[in-house]
Amino acid sequence: MAKFGTGARYGTGVVYSGAPQVALPVWFSDYGFKYGGYDPGAMAAAAIGLIYIYLRNGNATALTLARKILDDLRINRMSYEFGGFVYKSDYHYAWLNALVAHAFGLAATGRSGQVFSFPDAANADIQFGAMMSRFFALSGDSKPNLLNADTIPFTIIEDADVWEYVPHYLMLRQLGSMEGLTLMLYAALDYAKQSGSWVWFDKMLKFVLLENLAILAASSVKSITTSYELRDLKNLVRVRYGDYDRDNSKYAEAKDQALIDELGELPGDIDLKYGSPVITEDPQLAATLAERKLARLSPPREIADLETWLEGARLELGDPVAVSSDFHGFDQEEFTLFAKNLSLDQRRVKLRLWRPIAYPAAWAVDDTGTAYDSYAIDLAGEGDPNWCYRAYVY
Repeated sequence: MAKFGTGARYGTGVVYSGAPQVALPVWFSDYGFKYGGYDPGAMAAAAIGLIYIYLRNGNATALTLARKILDDLRINRMSYEFGGFVYKSDYHYAWLNALVAHAFGLAATGRSGQVFSFPDAANADIQFGAMMSRFFALSGDSKPNLLNADTIPFTIIEDADVWEYVPHYLMLRQLGSMEGLTLMLYAALDYAKQSGSWVWFDKMLKFVLLENLAILAASSVKSITTSYELRDLKNLVRVRYGDYDRDNSKYAEAKDQALIDELGELPGDIDLKYGSPVITEDPQLAATLAERKLARLSPPREIADLETWLEGARLELGDPVAVSSDFHGFDQEEFTLFAKNLSLDQRRVKLRLWRPIAYPAAWAVDDTGTAYDSYAIDLAGEGDPNWCYRAYVY
């Protein structure tokens, strides 16, 4: 379904100026497919997939198509606005440029575990290096820029809104997008492999992983009550997947044998076999899901019922929340939000947070104590059935 325009003949191992233009279908339906307008991002995405195929198994067709697409992008499709070495559809989008950069970066740097090397890596390396130089040149806190001063990608280079009919509402010109950020991470990974510097990659990765943490200072907490939740513990997780009804070997489990010995089996099940809303045939995925659910449900949970003001309305279920409370000794202690109740009349938000209990070990001190103190025990009592619980302070 790929089609090629007129131009110099494509030579193996040699890239000629005036490379033929390449197009792939962008719409598919029961009535066939259509090519539509040219989109550098869509072509780059196809090239990325083809390069991965070639690096892994040396497929000649994948190599030919990937090289044609990269040559077309490099020779025919580049935009010379803003100094060149950028790409555009209607605008110069960050996500679009990230895809093109990653296509060249992947061809230039390869990946661990590859069996074959991309034969035109030298040209891809030159193009990728030039694009990275242009990206960094187009950085700062004023337009035109592709990256801000912290090298986080904006939505577009132009000083314009994406949806002009609702200006400054749906997506501001000052904002980026998670799509652009995630795709630019791939380009940053290629840049790290090419240059040996991981600063840019680490900065963007931490921006995604760490900035998602919501912080509730003591001044933001109206009230907080903590408790231990010992119900609904699971010490055995069973996963049935694939064609389990016909083949009982399609089964995976994870268990905490020590907890089973103490409490008996407390099973939890995940149904991923044929006929379920979600299925898998991958035994490794089934085993991983069992292990992760066991890790989440086997330890007792600490529950924090917290009341705050309307600032808590922005939090979403599943968000990590760092809580500070002098009374409880919390100093940005991390919990996960699993329930929220918003009262507009009272202008209050009630949050229910949880985390696995971390038992603090008792410390023995050489000092006179009282009847209200906790003591560390350093000798096991053979007749004490609760010895295993004595090493902790509650």
